[in-house]
Formats: sequence, structure tokens, C-alpha cells
Amino acid sequence: ALVQGVAPAGEVLREAFASPALGRDGQYTVYLPEGYAAATAPYPVVYLLHGAGGDEWDWVRHGSLVATLDGLIARGALRPSVVVMPTVGPVSWWVNGPALAAEDAVVQDLLPHIERRFKVRSDRAGRAIGGLSMGGYGALHLALRHPQRFCGAALISPAVYDPLPPDRSSARTAPAFQRAGAFDAQAWQRLNHPAQLAAYQAAPQQVPMWIVSGDHDHLGIALHSAQLFWRLHAVQPQQVELRIVDGDHDWAVFGPALPEALQYVDRQCLSR
Repeated sequence: ALVQGVAPAGEVLREAFASPALGRDGQYTVYLPEGYAAATAPYPVVYLLHGAGGDEWDWVRHGSLVATLDGLIARGALRPSVVVMPTVGPVSWWVNGPALAAEDAVVQDLLPHIERRFKVRSDRAGRAIGGLSMGGYGALHLALRHPQRFCGAALISPAVYDPLPPDRSSARTAPAFQRAGAFDAQAWQRLNHPAQLAAYQAAPQQVPMWIVSGDHDHLGIALHSAQLFWRLHAVQPQQVELRIVDGDHDWAVFGPALPEALQYVDRQCLSR
């Protein structure tokens, strides 16, 4: 029962999906907007990826996701949407590596599962992606490699280091970028965005992208975000935005960035 004077809120569930790519189940948290149970039309869906060391609960636990979505939807600033927050491991980097096929787990296993399990759209114009830090890297990676699947991408403090990640980055010890027990620079560069841009530019569709970083980001992500912006600007000048805000590489930047990120991809997807 609702307490008098308290606005209706969305529902949050924690579930699992079978993943042949992983050889085990993956986990996810999903936000269902108020009115979902009675709805007959499918909802747009946003996939939000966590950062290194995180899990499927991070956006809810640290990022005020439920309050943000409830407020945006109640004000009419965002269409009622389903938001899926998966995990396939704390340092997957959302790529196919020698130890973990994280990209395939998302694209081949998670997306079809969500589209069977929930009332969400299965067309490109109804599906967006975003993430923070490692998840921002992952959202970019998936958008560049599968532009036919996503109508918008939000990259929050994305760990898009080029040419190489700094020594303190978790990428240095992530299994996806290891060979013979040491960081493999060639593996990083093979999977990083500059290596994907030629095929992406030649694809029939590009993905509108919104990028944000804190100006005091101790990992240097403001500079890497600006470099990424200009690379994408050369490909899609009307479909990329950059914001540099006051802050470091933490939830004081990630959480407040979420409303604008969600609104950006919602506008872009609505126009597809």
C-alpha cells in the first residue's frame, strides 16, 4: 500500500540470466517504472554498466538511480523506461578476452533474455546503453562494435585511455589484457576504441554519444574524454556531446551525471 502523499515509485528486481558465452549465469538488477505491470506497450530499455570492482547493484546503491528515474519520469523529463544493470564479473571490461567472453554475454545472451523476460522494445530505436568508468569503456566498445543495436550511448567518466591505461588503472591487472601474467599492451590496443573506429565509420548507422568527466579526475579521464570527443566529432559532428564538470573520479560525479545522460539518450532514441 502507498503512504498518503508519497509519489508512486518504480520497482527494482535482482535476477539472473543464463549465459552460454560465460558458461554460467550472469546477474542483473532491473528497474521497472510505475505502471509497468498494467502496461501493454513495450518500454524503451537502457543498459547501464558498472565500473571496475562493482556489481549489478552499484547504480542503485551508490548512484541514486531509483530516485533519479522516478523523478525524471514523474516530471515528464524522461519517457517511462526499463533500466537493466548487469554484471558478468567485477573486472570484465565488457570485452571478449581469453578468460571471459563478456561482450558476447551481453549481446548474445543478456539482450535476448531481457527482451523475452520483460515488456521492452527489441528494435534499435528502443535500446540504449551507458556506463561509468570501466562501464563507460564497455558502453563505448559495445556501441562501436554493434551500432545497429543501440540508439544512444552515455559515457560517464569513461576509462577510454589511449594509448595505454595509467599504472593505477585496474585495466593493468584485468584478465582481458593479460598475457603470461603481465599486462599486454597489444591486447589493450587491439580492443580499444581507436582500433574500432574505421569499421564503425563505415557502418550504415552511428550511435549518438554523450560523454562527461570530472575536471579533477585523478586518472586523467578528462583529457581522454576530450580526445575521444574530437575523434567521434570527425565521424558524427552532430551526434556527440562532451561535458567537463567539477569533480574527481567518484560517485560525486557519476551520480549527478546520470539525469543528463538518461535524458540525452532518451532524446536521441526518440528521434530515431
